[in-house]
Amino acid sequence: ITLDHHMKPTNRPGPNFLVIGTEGGFLPHPVRVESDHAFNANSLSGSLVTAPAERWDLLIDFKGFAGKRLILYNDAPAPFPGGDPLNDYFPGAPDNPTQPRPGFGPNTRQILRFKVVPATGKDAPLHITEDTNLTPDLTPFLVPPGTAVQNGVLHLPPGVRVRQLTLSETFDGYGRLIQLLGTNQRVDGGFGRDYEDPATETPAVGATEVWQIANLTGDTHPIHFHLVNVQVLGRQPFDATHYHGTPRYTGPARGPDRTELGWKETVRMNPGEVTTVIMRFDLPKA
Repeated sequence: ITLDHHMKPTNRPGPNFLVIGTEGGFLPHPVRVESDHAFNANSLSGSLVTAPAERWDLLIDFKGFAGKRLILYNDAPAPFPGGDPLNDYFPGAPDNPTQPRPGFGPNTRQILRFKVVPATGKDAPLHITEDTNLTPDLTPFLVPPGTAVQNGVLHLPPGVRVRQLTLSETFDGYGRLIQLLGTNQRVDGGFGRDYEDPATETPAVGATEVWQIANLTGDTHPIHFHLVNVQVLGRQPFDATHYHGTPRYTGPARGPDRTELGWKETVRMNPGEVTTVIMRFDLPKA
């Protein structure tokens, strides 16, 4: 890998690819992703920004790359999105005194190498494009994907219960950083609940709910939902410094990324944003 003065790869880009599914199944339509979009710290965008526990189903056409070796490369910082350079390990890292040992690491940028060999047989072509409709085998959506935000305004479905929740960070008795979920009601001076506290959400079987989760921390957190899949409705920036239980929005809402338009079980929740999801609790009876 060769890097420019911004520490971005200058190698010839690899093949673009189609994202066809997420943790909860197919997307409504495949999404074309360009392989060479560098991480943008202002828009928190890149080729395919991925948090821990997020999964994608991809189709990659390696035609034209036979005999080549391609590297799956990560240029996102950790912690995300404003990571310390001391957590960024790669050969020649200017702000990290720890240099990888060739063949051993640590290396948080070069993730995987593909060795592309000539085809040994001929498969039937896959007729999948961005226009392919993948919805017939999907659980029906609660809201038409990507329609909740119109002209910067988030519109919630009427008659659906809305819960206001929070993400907080603090330190334990040993000085270690811990992440806490909570409601919008203060507990012992903060909003986070202890891990052993009783659950604050007890939806009825078959209930549909909207959860709006305000991230009060400095990091993006991948929030994993159990027993249900969710739809991402939108994200909106708010004043996290002066949060007192009700978010004061500081900018327009935006809809989910195109790759988030399907059912999700893990959702990225960025600092200083309220992330809104909707779900139906079709739980088995006890």
